[in-house]
Amino acid sequence: MRLPAGKKTAIAATLLLSLLLLVACSHAPAPAPPPGPPVTLGYCGSNPQVRPDVVLVVCDTNDITAENLTWSDWGMPTARAKGSAVVDLCSYEECASGNFVTVLVEMTASKIVHCAGNARSYSTLRYVFPDGSPFKGVPAAVNSTGDQGQDLPVPPRNQTVSLTC
Repeated sequence: MRLPAGKKTAIAATLLLSLLLLVACSHAPAPAPPPGPPVTLGYCGSNPQVRPDVVLVVCDTNDITAENLTWSDWGMPTARAKGSAVVDLCSYEECASGNFVTVLVEMTASKIVHCAGNARSYSTLRYVFPDGSPFKGVPAAVNSTGDQGQDLPVPPRNQTVSLTC
């Protein structure tokens, strides 16, 4: 059976209208859940910060201070930063006034944990000197006497430190 052209157009229009009504009446996708609280990094009693520009790497001293940090993948399970570190080469030997040098540093923050008040924070920080350790000749597992007579540990052998919320 052959339909006249007018009937074909009417049928096509009816089908198109039905399709449009179906699409218009369907449910919109559910909105994405709001993002969780931002991931922070807190260390040595500092206030937790998002993408900190400066990180005191060795607590209670200025032996290694990372600065000018540029982070990538912040908020992901692992975030990485590149910057410079001001290092006191006299930290682990007797020097009267210190011997500060600036070297390249790369940092990796990982292991996000949940903290009080629904906060999230990285719990592990690894730092690496890409051009080699500036503490050449210092054994990794020694302590040394600082200016105040206290026993100071050399930075961790694997250069990984635990962070706090």
